[in-house]
Amino acid sequence: MRRFLGPALLGVGVFLVVFGGLLKFYVADRVILTPIDQYAQTTSPGPGSFLDPATLQVRSSDLVAVRTLRGDVAASNRDTAVWDVSVVLSTGDQQLVQASVDRVATDRRTAEAVNCCGEAVNSVPTRHSGLSYKFPFDTQKQTYQFWDANVKKAVPARYVSEETVQGLTTYKFISQVDATQIQTQEVPGSLVGESAPSVQAPVYYTDTRTVWVEPKTGVIVKGSEQNRTTLRDSAGQDKTVVLQFDLTFNEDSQRSQAQLARDNIGKIDLLTTWLPLIGLLVGIVLIIAGVIIMFSADRGTGRHAEQPEPAGTPSG
Repeated sequence: MRRFLGPALLGVGVFLVVFGGLLKFYVADRVILTPIDQYAQTTSPGPGSFLDPATLQVRSSDLVAVRTLRGDVAASNRDTAVWDVSVVLSTGDQQLVQASVDRVATDRRTAEAVNCCGEAVNSVPTRHSGLSYKFPFDTQKQTYQFWDANVKKAVPARYVSEETVQGLTTYKFISQVDATQIQTQEVPGSLVGESAPSVQAPVYYTDTRTVWVEPKTGVIVKGSEQNRTTLRDSAGQDKTVVLQFDLTFNEDSQRSQAQLARDNIGKIDLLTTWLPLIGLLVGIVLIIAGVIIMFSADRGTGRHAEQPEPAGTPSG
């Protein structure tokens, strides 16, 4: 029995060591992917003001932005996740201020935009670039390109600092959009200081977005945004605020995002640390046990082979 047990333990031990290495250095990279059935909702309240279309007056109010991200499972595949992201901005008394839908496809490993699958902004086909709504696994302390649906391009998101949010170590990034014309809009001339009954006024947009990212998973645990959108006159001067706000994820949203990050950290650690470590340790123990048993069996066989024959009965 010992003759076969030693080699068997040695073989299983070598297999476990190799399997642990494959898990950490080969398999993990191919199975740690952004889920295609992703669903998340965040709520961001804060002060703001907006141009009330009913009165054509700028109204100050508490505002709330609810962002809902839904994965389109049918449109996604092994390499690409497709998400529909809606943002509804309303006042505290439920008056709708603004609504938008961003359909984006991203690489499930790198989180970079993939140009496919009906990508669009407000149903208008739009080519995306950079990161959208998630950072890559193993986020680094560097500048990334981060998508802005209003200017329809990615802008630099600079790493700023390391901070603790909801008990998690996060990397803080800030992206800024300088005043940029995003469209023209027909409005009463009085809103831009013109005497004409109506004019095509340029709409300018500035924005500062700050996100706190859990680096192992790329999950955005906390986000805040300061937006200012204005109508300008023909001389390029701001005349009327269309929308202005300062919004931040509320506590419930931060806790929910933090829990999502923790769940994914557990899965990543299982594949990259615990299973490879268990395979390595158990494999080494079995290899040592197998070698000891084989060595003992060899010594036992040798002693048995050298045992002298009993002396015969002397004659006569």
